[in-house]
Amino acid sequence: MYNILIVEDDKNSSKLINAILTRYGYNTYCACDGVEGLEIFRQNRIDLIVLDVMMPRMDGITATVKIREISNAPIILLTAKSETEDMVLGLN
Repeated sequence: MYNILIVEDDKNSSKLINAILTRYGYNTYCACDGVEGLEIFRQNRIDLIVLDVMMPRMDGITATVKIREISNAPIILLTAKSETEDMVLGLN
């Protein structure tokens, strides 16, 4: 079974993503900001991270940098931002 970490500050979006993934048999962990998400990531074997970019306490870009220091786990970034600079920042 794959473990997926959902880091999303919007409760409705988090619940929806969680419901879809658990329906397909994935084990999920949920966090409401980057600080909590990083803590969960460090304490569990996570196979994939679904990560919002704009969050309180620690944004998704900062969380991605910290995760990359210790892991190459795949990360899917969610964002409402559409500027080219934001896309490039996320891809880097």
